[in-house]
Amino acid sequence: MLTNKTITSQVIRGMGKGNALGFPTINLAYGKLELPFGVYAAKVYTQTGVFFGVLHFGPISIFGILKPSLEVHLLDFEGDLYGQKVRVEILKKIRKTKDFSTVESLKKQLADDVKKIKMVVKIP
Repeated sequence: MLTNKTITSQVIRGMGKGNALGFPTINLAYGKLELPFGVYAAKVYTQTGVFFGVLHFGPISIFGILKPSLEVHLLDFEGDLYGQKVRVEILKKIRKTKDFSTVESLKKQLADDVKKIKMVVKIP
């Protein structure tokens, strides 16, 4: 559910692709979501604390995932949030979704996204 750029959702199991890339994500259940596909700076409120993150909403064609996914790579977080409800505040869109021809180009883009998010939210 999206309200004034805030989504409240349950963390669900994904396919583990982010973890395999070195960018683990929390995957979020969503129904109808009126949010343009893209990558966003986000602030995530969990039972264990508040974390900034890189939110991706859209398909992931390099892995053949055509149904849009909603996932967030939390910065400076280690742990398990499966089954928990989280509140995600969308702060700023940083780019549109892209198609990648190689896993390496995707990983480079993810590293760049993390750097950009840290500048947006002012994390050293």
